[in-house]
Amino acid sequence: MTETQERIEKSTSDQLVEVLARLSTDQIRFVVARQEFSTDKEAADAVGVKANTVYGWKATAPIDDAVRLMAHDGLVTAQIIRRRALAKAMSVKVKGLDSENEIVAQRSSTEIIEWEMGRATQPTTVKADIDMKLLEWPNGEITTTP
Repeated sequence: MTETQERIEKSTSDQLVEVLARLSTDQIRFVVARQEFSTDKEAADAVGVKANTVYGWKATAPIDDAVRLMAHDGLVTAQIIRRRALAKAMSVKVKGLDSENEIVAQRSSTEIIEWEMGRATQPTTVKADIDMKLLEWPNGEITTTP
């Protein structure tokens, strides 16, 4: 990839981040679906909104810009969706701490601790008796024998 292409790609990604920041979650869901369908109506039906709702969005939000930019960089959209879901996902994990099921509470505790502090060090000891000879052949190849 040339420097000019990298600059254009970065510019497209930056633009997409700015455009998606102005959209609601449902609007982003529509933009994602629009990549798979040939019409706004089909994409609207796929995400469970009325086509008229989408046409209303287009009057006030940069929906078409998001669709155009996402065609070039779907990764940015996926990252934004993931970030928006992060708080909800953490809430679910934290709620698991209060579970009456001890196994669920323990797993939630362990995951949260490991995310914050890292996994506990697990010492590993390996002992082996190895009796091998290295053989060097006239052609320079080295092999081992048990």
